[in-house]
Amino acid sequence: MKYYQALGISLLVAGALAYEDCKSCYIHYEDSDGYWGYNGDEWCIINEEYCKEVKAKGDCWIKDYFSCCDEGAEVIYEDHNGKWGIQGANDWCLIVEKQSEEVPTSGATDECWSLELGYPCCKTTKDVVYTDNSGDWGLENGDWCGIVEGKSEGGESSKGVTRTTLADGGILESGVFTTMPPSHTQAPYPEKPNTGTDACSSKWHMQDGVCVAMYCEDNLQSENCDECGGEAGKGGCVAVDSKTGKSGIYPEVHDARNHDWHYSRSTHYGLTYAGACAFGVYGLCSFKSNVTMESEICQKFCKNYPDLCEDPVDTKLSLRGNFIAPNGNYYTQFWSSLPGDYDNYLSCGECYELEITQEDGSLYPEKQRRSENIIAQIVDSCPCSANAKWCCGSGIDHCNEIDFKYGCPIPEDSVHFDLSDIAMARLQTNDPNGGMVEGVIPIRYKRVPCPVKGNIYIRILPGANQWYFAINVVNVANMGSLVAVEVLRNGKWAPLARDPNYSSTRPQERYGSWVVPPLKKGEQSEPFETPLTLRFTDSAFNTLTAPDAIKEWPETDDYFYYVDSGVQFPMPEN
Repeated sequence: MKYYQALGISLLVAGALAYEDCKSCYIHYEDSDGYWGYNGDEWCIINEEYCKEVKAKGDCWIKDYFSCCDEGAEVIYEDHNGKWGIQGANDWCLIVEKQSEEVPTSGATDECWSLELGYPCCKTTKDVVYTDNSGDWGLENGDWCGIVEGKSEGGESSKGVTRTTLADGGILESGVFTTMPPSHTQAPYPEKPNTGTDACSSKWHMQDGVCVAMYCEDNLQSENCDECGGEAGKGGCVAVDSKTGKSGIYPEVHDARNHDWHYSRSTHYGLTYAGACAFGVYGLCSFKSNVTMESEICQKFCKNYPDLCEDPVDTKLSLRGNFIAPNGNYYTQFWSSLPGDYDNYLSCGECYELEITQEDGSLYPEKQRRSENIIAQIVDSCPCSANAKWCCGSGIDHCNEIDFKYGCPIPEDSVHFDLSDIAMARLQTNDPNGGMVEGVIPIRYKRVPCPVKGNIYIRILPGANQWYFAINVVNVANMGSLVAVEVLRNGKWAPLARDPNYSSTRPQERYGSWVVPPLKKGEQSEPFETPLTLRFTDSAFNTLTAPDAIKEWPETDDYFYYVDSGVQFPMPEN
């Protein structure tokens, strides 16, 4: 859980940001500006021409980070750095191949180029769903196929985009944000020295490039190894599996409807507006909670943005004040359909229906129900590195003092939810202002479309101007979560980036803001002139354009300043 005040996190600066060329060719991150690496502890831009020459020599150019494989190693994985194998004690190694002088930029020829990659060529479509260095990709019968110029037997080159203008003026499109072929897999996390900004605290352990929790195996209450020596593998100190600090465990979800119930358990963590999603007061304040309405911050917020404090009118279930934090490797996920090597998706904004169950896992009889179900929204992360008892996932946490049926471990594929005190009180007493008898309760949950009231709102962090800004997008209906935010500038869509100001050794603590990407070295900055038109893409890959969403830069230092975008994603029909 993030308890710090997030005001100083964003890199809000006036003017352009420029980065040096990397001294290494190892790619840590990719975005629309290119490939990124490190010079020491500082980000740098990969010099692709220089690295092309380095790799062409066939030497072990990656030796500062990984070893190179012995001759004949089997290819296990492939990414932008090259082909990877495993040797020794399950250690990743790079398979070095001498590079040719010319790199093909497109496979769109009259030959079926995609056969070499294991995919057929398209026979009935020319709709381009994705383009990479191999060529243009399409979809037929749910499978990827390569598009050959002039050889398709039918179809128009429409790019597969559908467009609808909504009553509120928003433009809803599908097929704009394209997906990647299914060969895109998660890269191995790079090893990092346990120093500087990447260091783990003394209470955590560096393992496979990420910080993981430790606990004393003979103490079910422990959250670290202070009482058993403090060193993993000695004195009964146990470090949890590194997968608790990484993503890629949970499947992609592109439809919030018709999900099955999962059984789990929930703890609670108070009331905070410093969550990892950076939603601010959104999700906390509610007209129905005396706790929040006694707060001067919530009184001001609800007066300025009443829709964001009221429960939706088309459901009897409460929403406002019910915020949740899932275990961190769910909060940060890897989706093979999104760009990036790892941790390319945040679950911020997703909605779940929760119900309290009896300790044996059965539901309460109707006349004995403790409360109505609630809908809760993800606004934070519960990282395993800081909470080994609850936030590590099924079979990995060590909370065995809980004796109800699915108290510990929770069932396989289930998520632990840390709840706001308001949500916890509602589930136990049917009253947002009621008491909490238990600190941990058995629940069941399922993903549901977000029935929010009002439009999408944009939280603009202080210091925003025409050169650089950071925003958060809240109150997204239906899917609740976004995979892309873009700004129309000089007639072209400029993508924003997830705030990069976090340690890659603690991916579960990624910050949820969208920021202006850093400039490449030598690139000139361009101002963002208001009014700004924004485009949002949700996790179902529907795209919504909000004309003139930000009409002017706010002249205020209000940390909880929100702007009504004027548009909203439609809810599903059923």
